[in-house]
Amino acid sequence: MVSLLGEAAFAGFPNLPAEQQRARVERFDKYESSLIAHVSAAAQEAARATMRAEAQSAAQASATKTASFAARPTTTKPVKMSVPTFDGKVSDSLVFWVREIEIALSAGQIYDARAQVAFALSNLGGRARAWAMARETATPGYFTSWSFMEQELRSTFLLANAAYRHRSIFLWCKQGKRSLQDYVMELHNLEAAMVGAPLSEDVKVTVFMDGVRTGPVRTELFRRQPKTFNEAVHIAMLEDHCVRSVQGHTAHVEANEGPTPMEISLAESARPQKTQRASGRCFGCNRGRHRQRERVSGTNDGPDRFRGVVQLCDESQCC
Repeated sequence: MVSLLGEAAFAGFPNLPAEQQRARVERFDKYESSLIAHVSAAAQEAARATMRAEAQSAAQASATKTASFAARPTTTKPVKMSVPTFDGKVSDSLVFWVREIEIALSAGQIYDARAQVAFALSNLGGRARAWAMARETATPGYFTSWSFMEQELRSTFLLANAAYRHRSIFLWCKQGKRSLQDYVMELHNLEAAMVGAPLSEDVKVTVFMDGVRTGPVRTELFRRQPKTFNEAVHIAMLEDHCVRSVQGHTAHVEANEGPTPMEISLAESARPQKTQRASGRCFGCNRGRHRQRERVSGTNDGPDRFRGVVQLCDESQCC
């Protein structure tokens, strides 16, 4: 306080009355508190200004980086895919072949109409290739685009009642003796072939559940009552995996290359019996020249007969 107001302000302070000294000290205290509050507020404002400046500079740097990244050219290299040949023998494979051609054209970035037609022609074989080349030879440039070529292929090689036939096979499809994976795969193929006229989810779920072979999988399906075809397939595949895991579990038996251990007592008890049989002694009294026999009652048609047995010996019955 002396450093702020100077020594002159406190020169006559000790000579003042107590009340005046107390009043002056209170004024000095208020002045000091207000001065400290002012300095603290100024420091906080300066800190906030510094933080705002740093945030603005960071935002500008981020915007500049984003703009430079967006300005870079995004180039994707074409991917060359191999497509199986369609020979026209199996008409059902045309739907899948067309889809594979579309994927290959998109991956290879082939956008020119004639280039698309040339790529499709290169993946034809057999009578399908002969049919297409006959059209191109008779009328050069007959296939003006891939979409037109697809329509011509469908009208020529796809049966007129293909949708009805696929739907009929789907409705009558059963698992039988096949594995669940093969059954599901056939249903998926038939479902893909009916893209133009798909069946409802209720019909597909009913057909799938009715076609599953009787067993734990079928029981689990009827217990869970799935709402969609994909949900039913998921439940069935999971239950089939659990069943096969349990049925295929067998205790692991380690191979033993050495001799198999046995009880010594069994070997010792079997040795005297074998010696007894070889020596011809009685099984009861262990004496020679006779054997104990048990009388077996005969039938009404024949006499009594005897047989050798291992029993306690009674010398009166030994012969």
